[in-house]
Amino acid sequence: MMNEQKIKIFLNNNNGYITTSDFLKLGISKPLIQKFIDEGIIERVSHGLYMDAKNFKDEYYITQKKYPLAIFSYNTALHILNLTNRTPMEIDITVPRDKKVRGNYKVHRVSENYYNIGIIDALSPLGNPVKVYNAERCICDMLRSEDEFDLELQNRVLDYYWHSKNKNIDLLLEYAKIFSIYDKVNTIVEVMMKW
Repeated sequence: MMNEQKIKIFLNNNNGYITTSDFLKLGISKPLIQKFIDEGIIERVSHGLYMDAKNFKDEYYITQKKYPLAIFSYNTALHILNLTNRTPMEIDITVPRDKKVRGNYKVHRVSENYYNIGIIDALSPLGNPVKVYNAERCICDMLRSEDEFDLELQNRVLDYYWHSKNKNIDLLLEYAKIFSIYDKVNTIVEVMMKW
């Protein structure tokens, strides 16, 4: 009963998730993990990661726990940031070029000098903490990869952004220079300012 209590407290303080190494730190041996699964206290969500059996599975949070370097980007980030009302068909993540990722994700690989630009903390749709690229980085990625975004979606994202109280036009233009799309972004900003 003592171990069960420890697990419940840990789950409560850690968004409902626990890893094998967390069990060991709590003084609970690996063979006991299966007992807690059998008793319906936890369920296994991936190798070495378990969740409170009473919770809804949060694919975004699970992805982040499995791949701490994965940053939600493109359509997934736009969804998390409420810049689109379209739920992504697959999870978009960006990782450093040399990192391996297994699973059903749309993986974008970038060099180290672009990877860290615009990473912020946000909440997944189920309210768990995740890393995501900010709106300005997402807009630059969208405008650099226009073939991945239909025109209607691009217009809607820009409209949502433009009407957001959190927009940072100076930062958007700064990122546009870094990603070599300054003229394109500057033209869009000038058009938006006339609205």
